Amino acid sequence: MKRVYLDYAATAPLRREVWEAMEAELGHCYNPASAHTPGRQAHRCLEQSRGLMADLLCCGRSEISFTGGGTQSDNLAILGFVRAHPGRPVRVLVSAIEHQACLASANRAGVEGASVMSIPADGTGTVDLDWLERALATSTRADGGAAVPTLISVMWANNEIGVVQPIDAIVELAERYGALVHTDAVQAWGKVEVDLTQTPVDLLSASSHKLGGPVGIGLLYCRRGVELEPLSYGGGQERSMWPGTQNPLGAVGFARAAALAVEERPANETRWNGLRRRLEDRVLAQIDGARIHGHGAPARLPHIASVGIPGCDPGALLVSLDLDGVAASGGSACSSGGHAGSSVLEAIGAHNHDPYATVRFSFGHCTEEHDVDRAADSLIGAARRFARLTV
Repeated sequence: MKRVYLDYAATAPLRREVWEAMEAELGHCYNPASAHTPGRQAHRCLEQSRGLMADLLCCGRSEISFTGGGTQSDNLAILGFVRAHPGRPVRVLVSAIEHQACLASANRAGVEGASVMSIPADGTGTVDLDWLERALATSTRADGGAAVPTLISVMWANNEIGVVQPIDAIVELAERYGALVHTDAVQAWGKVEVDLTQTPVDLLSASSHKLGGPVGIGLLYCRRGVELEPLSYGGGQERSMWPGTQNPLGAVGFARAAALAVEERPANETRWNGLRRRLEDRVLAQIDGARIHGHGAPARLPHIASVGIPGCDPGALLVSLDLDGVAASGGSACSSGGHAGSSVLEAIGAHNHDPYATVRFSFGHCTEEHDVDRAADSLIGAARRFARLTV
């Protein structure tokens, strides 16, 4: 039985073109900080990759730091901002639908003395801009008018339900009230247009393996002039933001994957939107009580479909899909090992049935109509079996 892989939002398998780009540089797997010829060759690979990333994001080369992945980039953005202001009141406004990498960082920032506030989201999964503006307007200044350093952290697009957030409007609010903006663009980059000249956020996190690149490398864009305190200490690599021996081979693969994703985005966006509609229409028509999380939002990622089905045990439903040869996830794969429910679904008021199963299907460059049809058949069949068991 040929398996159907529809969990690209968890990890996109390494693309052949990426492996070929990395294979071509296998002879340059040396320490790029070394002064000898092999070290300089490795340094060339690293810096060429950095330059390509800067071109793709429309920013300066010096504003790109490679990290160990998306989680590390989120941690560095939020905690690095807080720790760059020792002894001063600092505020972090983080959306209620963030990835755990951001929520956990914000919680830690609170332990370290920062004032942390949660930006609510409406039922579609879109952050509340009116709430955000009130929060910025009422408490941006304190201590006789001195500005309180404030960071807003809102993901460009949600990893569980695929809702694209109004980042342009958030940047405008931040500029009006003197705040900085961090966005986790791990799911968005390569799926929607990300141009930092058009949407000038201050900090942006991205990850290689979501794009079909190697696992274990990410990046943090940090706008020139924004101060961050490193989370670890050692040499001066990556402008001391992520010290330690760098990963030039990973950077080569990341850059190739990002370039492919950006180049193919317009065509993929059209194709994925069609596949998503095909899957969602079948599910809504043939499963009683099914709902699509994020439906009705102003914008959604084209490659993510989050389906909610009342009356089903989530673990059993995923096992049933897996036995049918369909790989999907129950929301975010990053939290699937735990037993807690989805904080995203809780924040938007969607998880109000017991039992209630959520399945996230996500597409990639290899996904075809027959894959989506197979997944829909499997899901519909499993949901009907569960419905008969509960009658």
